[in-house]
Amino acid sequence: MGTETPMNFDANSIRLMRALIIGGLVIFAMWVAADVFKPVALAVLLTFLLAPATAKLEHLGVPRVLSVALVMVLTSIVIGGVLYVVGGQLASLAKHLPEYQDKIQSKMTGMKPAGGSAFDQVCNVVVGFETSNRSEEEKAAVPVRIVSGSDLVGTLHTVLGPFESIAAFGGIVLLLVVFLLFERDDIGDRIIQLVGWGKIGVTTRTLAQIGAGLSRYLATLALVNTGFGLVIGLGLWAIGLPSPALWGFLAALFRFIPYVGSMLSFSFPALISVAHFPGWMQLFLVFALFAGVELVVNGVEPWLYGKSTGISPIGLLIAAMFWTWLWGGLGLLLANALTVCMAVAGRSIPGLGFLGTLLSHDVSVSDDLRWYQRVLNRDQEGAILILDEALKTRSFEEVCDQIVIPILARADQDRAHEFIEGRDVAFIWRLVRDWLDDVAEDDEITLNTPESPTTLEAEVEPLSVAAPVDPEEHPFVGIAAGGGGDALVLRMLNMALKPSGVRLTIMTAGGDTLQVCDKLAQIEPGLILISHLPAGSTPRYLTKRIRARLGDVPAVFGYWNSRADASQVVERLRPATVNRIVLSLASARAAIAHRAAPPALAGLTAD
Repeated sequence: MGTETPMNFDANSIRLMRALIIGGLVIFAMWVAADVFKPVALAVLLTFLLAPATAKLEHLGVPRVLSVALVMVLTSIVIGGVLYVVGGQLASLAKHLPEYQDKIQSKMTGMKPAGGSAFDQVCNVVVGFETSNRSEEEKAAVPVRIVSGSDLVGTLHTVLGPFESIAAFGGIVLLLVVFLLFERDDIGDRIIQLVGWGKIGVTTRTLAQIGAGLSRYLATLALVNTGFGLVIGLGLWAIGLPSPALWGFLAALFRFIPYVGSMLSFSFPALISVAHFPGWMQLFLVFALFAGVELVVNGVEPWLYGKSTGISPIGLLIAAMFWTWLWGGLGLLLANALTVCMAVAGRSIPGLGFLGTLLSHDVSVSDDLRWYQRVLNRDQEGAILILDEALKTRSFEEVCDQIVIPILARADQDRAHEFIEGRDVAFIWRLVRDWLDDVAEDDEITLNTPESPTTLEAEVEPLSVAAPVDPEEHPFVGIAAGGGGDALVLRMLNMALKPSGVRLTIMTAGGDTLQVCDKLAQIEPGLILISHLPAGSTPRYLTKRIRARLGDVPAVFGYWNSRADASQVVERLRPATVNRIVLSLASARAAIAHRAAPPALAGLTAD
């Protein structure tokens, strides 16, 4: 029987799996209980929209009950008035639909080629074949209409007709909005009570950011779409199109649907213009009206919304498809607002950060991750371009500490876990060597920082106890503890030391540790710097043997991770203590300055 290799998951993988499981359960619950979540979602969005108005009235001294009542009455009056006007025009339009249908058919018939198109001929053949296959009983069948008894429920059903479910849905939503507006502080207190004292600060700040951001966005979105519908309605009225208020209302409503909403709102007035007017000029005027208003609104929206709620186009499109699949037409109508809610929540709640990353328009990726992605794709030119662009705004040491060295360590770690192959690491090493060759030949690049760091990461035994030495008499030695990656880091340090005239003699730690100590004893170094990329195990044994053999020579340990805690690195090195721990090239250069005797020291500090 073969042995099974255990599967190891890092913290990021565990968090991702947990988020996927929780997200799947939430989506399943929203699909199963859609009839419950639909009115709740719409009520919550309306609450965010109306909450600023009620808060303003309360700030003026109006009691909450009265402020909520005033806002709801005013909202009901506006909605009722709009529905009354739109409903009247919809009823008038319904009366003229047969006439419009005949006119459209006559216009389309006049545009058809003689004898009909090939598509029409195919359709006629299919219809004729279907009719010929019907039995005599099916052709002679007469539909039967069932008439129910006269009762109150039947009468209401007859009067309301298809609007019965819409009226019930609207009543539930308005009732929820009233309670949410009235109990909004209580809801916030309940959330705070659930999280307790441990996260009260971040929860309070998150709720405030989400509430303020969503209220501002939804109010702006509603105003923009209302203005869009108002301009469209007035423009269609000026053109002479019948029922302009209806088309303006639909234009404002459909514009909540991302991307396709404007096309849907244009299609209906376009058809009516074809049916109502004898010519085609009005159709072009309707198209020009929609196109012009849409261009103006698209130019104003970024200025109104800002970048705080920017959603990527592909993210918004996928979200619209998701909400449509989940909740149908209402999901499509609310897709824009619900997606913004998810993006704001993702930016404000740490556990939902992946939502902000997936949906946000502007995603900032660190230079080291971008560079690692380029080199793994064998994009040599793109990787070199990232480093060259970074050198325009940062020094050579900063580019190495922030981009190159972290990726060298990451590559060794990924190879150890078999995430990448050895040839990938070899490609990275070769690319770094080529880049260092180019930098060394370019005299315009600053090889060291303008100011040396005044504080070092961790000083275990101060180097100042040892008298400065001349590197020419006692060479400074750099030992690459881990191989090729550490040797490249030592080469970067040599390039940073170039203006001072100090140079490290680079040695590899491969082979027997005793042989390394013998070589060091023959060289009689003035300083030993052990280079270690934080990917493998810390070379405590090597450090211990060097300190035992050459205890009078100051030793510096380069643990190349500027984000690490130096005190923790010291604990890892015990009992093989060194004089100093450095985490960056700048600190290593400053440590060498403490040991180098003039005139080399003057070269290091004369910036």
